[in-house]
Amino acid sequence: MKTNALTLLEEMERRVEENQPVSPAQWVEAGIRINMLVGDMDNQIAEFDAAITKLEAEYIKQDYPQAKAKILARNDIDYGAYLNLKATRDRISQFIMLAKKRAETREF
Repeated sequence: MKTNALTLLEEMERRVEENQPVSPAQWVEAGIRINMLVGDMDNQIAEFDAAITKLEAEYIKQDYPQAKAKILARNDIDYGAYLNLKATRDRISQFIMLAKKRAETREF
């Protein structure tokens, strides 16, 4: 089974919810591993961004105003999935930052 960043994030969330002790080294290790595996998610976000931009350009070429082109482009893709992916990526970024802070504060 292939491990991904979201799986590791969910595992750490489960450990926190179950009040399992997590050492500073484990926080850092989880942050490092998640950061290394988040590339696929970044690639998916980039693909969504490129698709939206391409669709917007096509609508603008058809003489739609920019605001309407943006709305139409978002309507042509699974925009909810895109927003969910970005929110998850933001959550992962916050986790990595907090894992570092948690490790720093637990060491002292």
